[in-house]
Amino acid sequence: MIRDRAALALLAIALGAAPAWAQTIDGTVRGGGQPVVGANVNLLELNRVERTGSEGSFRFTRVPVGTYRIVVTAAGYAEAIDTVRVTGNAARVTFTLHESAIPLREIVVTASPTPRLAGEQYQAVESKSRVDFENTPGTSFAEKLGDLPGVNVRGNGSAPNRPILRGLGDNEILVLENGLRMGDIATYDPAHATPIDALGIRQVDVVRGPATILYGSSTIGGLVNVITNLVPTVSDRRISGTAAVEANSVNSEVAGYNNTVFSGGNSAFSVQAGGLHTSDIRIPSATYVDPGTGTPFALTKMPQTFDHSWDGGLGYAYQGSFGTIGVGASHYEMNYGIPGVPPNPDFINVPPTTSRIEQTRNTFELRSIFTDGESQRIKFDAAYNDYGHSEFPTAQDSTGVSDPQANHFHKREFNSVLQLQMRPHGRLNSTLGLWTDIQSLDISGDQPLGPNSTTTGIAGYAYEEYLLDARTRFQGGIRYDYNKIHTHPYAASTDSVFQTLDVQRMNNAITASLGAVRQLGRKLTGSLSVAKSYRAPTVQELFANGLDAASGTYSIGSVGLNAEAGLGIDASLRGEFGKATFELSPYFNNISNYIFGFLRGDTIQGFPVRKFSSTRARLEGFEASVTIAPMAHLVLHGSADYVNAEDTERKEPLPFTPPFRALVRGTWENDNWMAMAEVRGAAAQSRLGDGDTPTGSYHVVNLGVGYRMTHGGRVSNISLHVDNLFDHDYRDAVSVIKDFLPQPGRGFRLNYQLFY
Repeated sequence: MIRDRAALALLAIALGAAPAWAQTIDGTVRGGGQPVVGANVNLLELNRVERTGSEGSFRFTRVPVGTYRIVVTAAGYAEAIDTVRVTGNAARVTFTLHESAIPLREIVVTASPTPRLAGEQYQAVESKSRVDFENTPGTSFAEKLGDLPGVNVRGNGSAPNRPILRGLGDNEILVLENGLRMGDIATYDPAHATPIDALGIRQVDVVRGPATILYGSSTIGGLVNVITNLVPTVSDRRISGTAAVEANSVNSEVAGYNNTVFSGGNSAFSVQAGGLHTSDIRIPSATYVDPGTGTPFALTKMPQTFDHSWDGGLGYAYQGSFGTIGVGASHYEMNYGIPGVPPNPDFINVPPTTSRIEQTRNTFELRSIFTDGESQRIKFDAAYNDYGHSEFPTAQDSTGVSDPQANHFHKREFNSVLQLQMRPHGRLNSTLGLWTDIQSLDISGDQPLGPNSTTTGIAGYAYEEYLLDARTRFQGGIRYDYNKIHTHPYAASTDSVFQTLDVQRMNNAITASLGAVRQLGRKLTGSLSVAKSYRAPTVQELFANGLDAASGTYSIGSVGLNAEAGLGIDASLRGEFGKATFELSPYFNNISNYIFGFLRGDTIQGFPVRKFSSTRARLEGFEASVTIAPMAHLVLHGSADYVNAEDTERKEPLPFTPPFRALVRGTWENDNWMAMAEVRGAAAQSRLGDGDTPTGSYHVVNLGVGYRMTHGGRVSNISLHVDNLFDHDYRDAVSVIKDFLPQPGRGFRLNYQLFY
């Protein structure tokens, strides 16, 4: 019923909108008596972004009648917010920015139906822009998030690195692109990479804690939303876009990316392309001992950690009185290595465990917002991904090294969201949604890891907000999910079980959330949220039965696994006092039927057996950050996080849990120059779960200097960084290779970004 009504409303809006509804919002941004060039101007309700030109001016064309919030952000200034009512006449607004060394409050597009400032969200959220990536070491998108509170990186070289949120990873954390599923199999194994180009990212949102209501299963611990410009935005500039170049000595990286948008009239057309080429990652020169055989290796680089990838895409958007609709298509290819024991003379007793993986991903995306000329809006987003994945384990004999093909994965996934934002009813704002996800996975090769299967997910949800008064907002949400896994017999499979396996598993669940945001003082805000979440077991966790060559284990599923059920409680206190801001976010997450893989203690075909099982888990901890501007142009920033993860059924810690971490960063910045120095550190981790090993404490020093230049509406950023200045040999508690290899050594990194 909801789906039919929403579809009819969508059709009526698209066909019946009157051109007279479309108006223009013109504006200027000034600061210190001068135009501010390159400021970002965000029209929140329509999720449109413009950038000010050489005179500090901006324009939003073809804006439907309605009420909108506009947020202006620019480096070196405090953000400015205004509300604009678009009626029958063009609207005009002027912003005057005030200098501030305190970093800008992020605009988060992920944690609620429409974009909002981070301080207005019910959950703990973080956001990083492309510019922010410059101050973070690493090559992959996950590494670029490692300085955020509550976000760790599970290290496995570089390409397959993956974010860990509050001690949870794999299938408890969802990585999205533009709010939609990416169609990959990164959660199957620590060796699997997420197919995304870090230089092509516009922004990354991190929601810490359950996000099931809007995004469904696999968000029981949070989500990471990677936002790109695959579908362009119509601009008043004929030609606009971004370009980036990065080089890094630690892995001989050379990378580049460009996205150009051509706008004219109601339309925009975009072309984008990028590529990355790295060699093996340099580590401090030393003798490293393979924990499996006790064999020492004199190494200066992580064996088999190269990464070669490229991508290209096209996009088109049309903007009219009804709203906007756009499509995009992209192709991505990656060829990367998995570190391990390198080929060696004693290959019989010490066999190499390195491997190589090839990925291809074809993406087709639709994004649209329709409006009836007032405050009712319909958003329909959809993505289809065709993903291919092949694993090549390294084999060695007396004639040399060969590269035999082991496994093929082919996954096709369609994910869509139809969301109706209804007209406000008094103080109540309602959003209804229909979510669909269909996955088809085929596995073949010498050692198939699991059966061929189809996974179908359908859900409906309601997200309600109530404005109690000018200082208090409440949120409530409810969602119903239907999930079915159907395995398909595959006569050509080399596994006799998968030749005939034809079974179905269904899981249905009702999840809910309740939250409140209260302004406690003029610049003090508190929030509290409670969420009931769930996650259905995957086909791998249920039915796996085969050698996973990339990780060097033999995986076995458990058909009796039940769906995970979580209860998460999040609180947050944010404030600003004089020249200081702070945020404190304690949390609690209790998960029943928590699914995990453990080493059973025996071997099959000479490989350790990794078995899936379930238990009860409790994770609790906090994130904290403080930023102080003691004098003009100088900012001191500190953050810390801690998680205590317990297997409450076995009365022991969960394995690979992050220890207490802290970061201190000082940044000096004026209109053109930037200099920064930071120290990142972590305590030792001796609270060990099954299969885990202890790690020592460490601290790492990073330095950077940058220059910002504006000319004719174009903005250029160039920076030079030294990562791991003292070339420390340090290990990370959540890394899957920590017992053998350390984190990357000293590296010199050059970044250049152009916004035009």
